[in-house]
Amino acid sequence: MKFSVIIPAYNEKERIVIAVKSILVQNVGRRNFEISVADNNSTDGTARTAREAGADKIVLEPEQGTNMARNAGYKISKGEIVVFMDADCVAPSDWLSRIGRLLENPSVAMVSGPYDYSFTGVQAFLDKIWTGAIFPKMPALLEFLFGKKAGIIIEGNFAAPRATIEAIGGIPLIKFWGDGPAMAIPASRKVGRVLFDPTLKIKSSPRRLGKINFFTTTLKYAWVYLKTYFTI
Repeated sequence: MKFSVIIPAYNEKERIVIAVKSILVQNVGRRNFEISVADNNSTDGTARTAREAGADKIVLEPEQGTNMARNAGYKISKGEIVVFMDADCVAPSDWLSRIGRLLENPSVAMVSGPYDYSFTGVQAFLDKIWTGAIFPKMPALLEFLFGKKAGIIIEGNFAAPRATIEAIGGIPLIKFWGDGPAMAIPASRKVGRVLFDPTLKIKSSPRRLGKINFFTTTLKYAWVYLKTYFTI
C-alpha cells in the first residue's frame, strides 16, 4: 500500500463524512491507500460515522491533543507514505497523486501545502501573500541568517515517507501549538528538504481560527515556530 491517510478527529460527526469521502474519490486507485481516523475522545459518534462513511481503520486516542491523535493513527497505519489531513478539510481528487509525485524526488523528506479558507477581499489578498510568497521562503531566510536548516508545514495538509517520520523519532507528542515545527525542523536537518508547495491546497473551514483572527493566529504561529527553531 502506498498511502496511509490519517485524520485526527474530535467531535467531528458533522464534517468527517465529507472529509473521508474526498479521500475515497482520489485518482490514485482505491487499492493504493487506506484511511485511518483517530478519534480523540469524541462524544458525538464521530468514530461510528467515520466508519460508515468508508474509513478503513478507527483508533481511539483518549488523551486530548491533535498530535496525540495523529500519533495513534500513525501507529496503526501501514502505507509507505503517511499523509495527514484534518477532519474539517476537503481534499481535491488529485491530492494524493500530487503528493506522490513531489515525494518521488529523493531530496524531499516532507511535503506540505496551505489551507484554502475561501477568504474574500482583503483577507484573501493577505492570505495569498502569506502562503504564496512569505511562508515558503521563511526556511531559506532563516538558514541564511542563522546557519541552521529549517522546514515549515501546515499540520493538517502534509505528508512524508514513513522513513522520514521514523528518522525524527516518530510523531512528537505535542498537544497543539508547536506540533508542526517539531516535525518539520528536525526533518529538514536529519533527512532532507521540507517542501512547501503553495499550489498543494485543500479546502478548510475557517472555524479553526475561532475567536482568534487570521492575523493574531499568524503571529502566534510565527512566535512558536521561531521558539522551536532556536531551541531544538
